[in-house]
Amino acid sequence: MKTANAEQIGILCKGDQPVFTAVASQLRKSGYTVRFFEPRSELSPSHIDDLALLVNKQVFPFNLSALRYARQTGTPLWNNLVATMALSSRLIGLRALEAVGFRTPRLSFEKPEFEYVAKPYYIWHGDPELNGEGDFYQQLIHTKPVDYKYYAVNDGTRVQTAAKLVTSKLYGPKRFLTHVRPRLTLTRRLRRLVNRLDLRGVGVDLVKDNENRYWAVDVNLAAGYRDSGLEPSLCESINMALSNR
Repeated sequence: MKTANAEQIGILCKGDQPVFTAVASQLRKSGYTVRFFEPRSELSPSHIDDLALLVNKQVFPFNLSALRYARQTGTPLWNNLVATMALSSRLIGLRALEAVGFRTPRLSFEKPEFEYVAKPYYIWHGDPELNGEGDFYQQLIHTKPVDYKYYAVNDGTRVQTAAKLVTSKLYGPKRFLTHVRPRLTLTRRLRRLVNRLDLRGVGVDLVKDNENRYWAVDVNLAAGYRDSGLEPSLCESINMALSNR
């Protein structure tokens, strides 16, 4: 028998993550209790049973059984479980981006002669590396050493989007540079991804080449949303997930 407290929300991410800390503060002001779960610690059924909603921001393999348990016992998840599992594979993520119209770089399973980005198959197995060792190899798009971070949040009324420019982690620590106005063609594709996969939140990393073409290089369900201004939309999105349970 389910024993969930209707006011308790769990968030699967570090408790000092700035955006979700702010979101949690706003949720508490609205009358909810909020508990953070360290994403690298294993969730038990008793953790799930005490929740009215689990915001599955960041997921590692040992928690997939807990997420399946949540779905089986009626505890709603913020992001679609099937999509969460599928997009943990970088290759599936890239194919999903192509399916909604994004341009993606060439892939190879052998080290190519051209410059490349080495990537592990799964998002939890490490970060991409420039010209390094990986499970597969993605053509390096020659451009300035910056990434365009696009975010989407389904707030229950519409899919809100935001974009920013950051330094590329391939060349050193990531650093916020500036907000950018989201391009209509890219946000249309991003919204298509959200709607097709029934997502509530997602991030997509893009680079721009010398011909001003945008290339999608990664999709991220564990997006941090820093400097996006989407905190109100995240709160509304979580409230929407609760009201639909």
